[in-house]
Amino acid sequence: MEKEILYEGPDISYHNGNVDIKRVRDAGCGRVGIRAGYGKNNVDQKYVVNALACYNLGVAVLLYWFSYACNVAMAVGEAGYAIAQAAKYWKRCPIAFDFEYDSVNYARKNGVAVTKALATDMAIAFLQRVEEAGYVPVIYTNRDYLRNYFDMDRIAAALGTVYVWYARYTSALPEGEKAIADVWQYSSTGRLAGVTGNVDMNRFYTDFSGNTVPAEREDRCNLNIKSFQAAANADGYRDADGKPLAEDGIDGPKTQYVRRQIALQAKKSGGRYVAGSTGAVVGWWQTRCNEILGHSQAVDKRYGPTSRTETMAVQRKLSLKVDGIAGYNSIQAAFYN
Repeated sequence: MEKEILYEGPDISYHNGNVDIKRVRDAGCGRVGIRAGYGKNNVDQKYVVNALACYNLGVAVLLYWFSYACNVAMAVGEAGYAIAQAAKYWKRCPIAFDFEYDSVNYARKNGVAVTKALATDMAIAFLQRVEEAGYVPVIYTNRDYLRNYFDMDRIAAALGTVYVWYARYTSALPEGEKAIADVWQYSSTGRLAGVTGNVDMNRFYTDFSGNTVPAEREDRCNLNIKSFQAAANADGYRDADGKPLAEDGIDGPKTQYVRRQIALQAKKSGGRYVAGSTGAVVGWWQTRCNEILGHSQAVDKRYGPTSRTETMAVQRKLSLKVDGIAGYNSIQAAFYN
């Protein structure tokens, strides 16, 4: 019987820069894969931004942890790190063990030859820890790894149920391979609204919706957001109801409304850039640029040529559109970096 494609979606990480999750959702994607981190508790630099956006927009996720484990104990530790990140936003969701060629090369450089038995033991250890914590165990693999690294019969026997995220970049999967795939990563060069450049794309044959439960969480005060709110209030910005922003450090709908009104920029005069935007928000932005870049431009609340140059440097560093204008997306990125 032909397997039905239920929906598609990308998987993203720091390497994809700033992803507009709303545009991804509105493009019809049913689930987004997010790298929670890698190795020994290295949280992906974009995890918080990506996960929070998915949580707030009601977008389902498939989290994964890129493994650099060299033994079973390290794999168990990585599972714990993945669970800790997942628990910030979801009581239950799929979590994948992602062990690839870079993982094997890392082990080799550290004196460990990864055999099929060892790779299988580490996969079982990671996935059992995930399952014990109430999350859904998924193994990321490909044809070579099924042959040479993962004993799927042993993994299935140990877990009972394990879902397979299968990578093969081809126009169609052979029936034998399609039969084992719950998720098929079919391209690493996909194009998608909300993502700049190439992105991994996946087709989902299994619906994890019954296994995805958001956590009840209280938003924490983000001091970058709180100082932005104070600056916006000082400059006279108001929310849609004409009221000052609550200085609570939460990027809620009212703060987002104000962000949409802001486009800090220099102006051209006589063929050169001179000060354009002024005020407390400019001072806030200059401060954040200094903190992100480790620079020391003057915080004079005047957006001139130096601020424009520094803004473009920040935009390059954070994989934003490089236009020298500090608007909605640039300000949002400055909240979390």
